Amino acid sequence: MKAIVFAAGIGSRLKPFTDSHPKALAPVGQDTALGFVLRRLVAAGADSIVVNVHHFADQVKDWLATHPCGARIIVSDESDELLDTGGAIAKIYRDGLFDDCLAEDEPVVVHNADILTDISIAGLCACAEGVDAAIFADIARRTGRMLLFDDERMLRGWTNTATGAVRPDGINPADYTPAAFDGLHCIYRHTMAAINSYCGERLHPFGIMDFYLDNCRRGCAIRRYTPEPPFRWADIGTTERLTRAQELFK
Repeated sequence: MKAIVFAAGIGSRLKPFTDSHPKALAPVGQDTALGFVLRRLVAAGADSIVVNVHHFADQVKDWLATHPCGARIIVSDESDELLDTGGAIAKIYRDGLFDDCLAEDEPVVVHNADILTDISIAGLCACAEGVDAAIFADIARRTGRMLLFDDERMLRGWTNTATGAVRPDGINPADYTPAAFDGLHCIYRHTMAAINSYCGERLHPFGIMDFYLDNCRRGCAIRRYTPEPPFRWADIGTTERLTRAQELFK
C-alpha cells in the first residue's frame, strides 16, 4: 500500500496557530496531526508516503526529517503554488513520485493531514477493489454540502443543502442517500492518471471532488465506504475543533 498525505493547507481558520506554523503540525496529545496520520498509515501497511507541503513548507520538511515513521517519505513541494487536492495528485503523477514503487493494482490511500480517525484503512482499501476509487463518507454526519450515493453505494452527485444547488444539473437529491465526505479516499495508479488528464496541459489548482463529480456518471466508478460504528472522527479546521480532536484522541 502507498499513501498521499495532504499537509499543504494554509489553515486560515486555525489562526493564530497557523500564523507561525503549518496546520499539519498542530499538537495532538504528545504528537502532531501529521504524526498521528503517518503512524496510522504505516500501521496499516503503507511503505511509501508522499506528503505535499506549501504553508511553512520548511517546518514540515524539518519535522519529517527528524521524526522517522517507518516508511519512505517523499515530499511534493508546492511552495510556488498551492494546488488543492486534485492539482496535488496531478503534480505527484507528473513528477513520477511513485514511479519506482507503485504497482498497477496497488491501492493508494489519500488522507488529509487535518483529519483524525480510527477507521479501518484496510476496510477502505477493500472497498476500493474492483472500482476506481473509494470515498470515506458518513451517512450519519450532516454538513451543508453532501455527496449523493445510489443503492449500490456508488457516487452519483452532490447537493448544497442550504441553497439547493446540485451537481450534475437536474439530479434529485431525494432519490439518493446523502453522506458527508470525511477526508479519506483510496485510488489507484490509473485513477491518478485520469486525474492528471482531467487537469489538462497546465498544472493548476482544483479539488479532487470536482474530478469525482464530473466523472462519476462518465464511467468512473466511485464507491462509498462507511464503516460500522463506533468509530472516532475529527477535523482540526478551527481552534474549537482542534480542542475537541485533542480530547477525543488524547
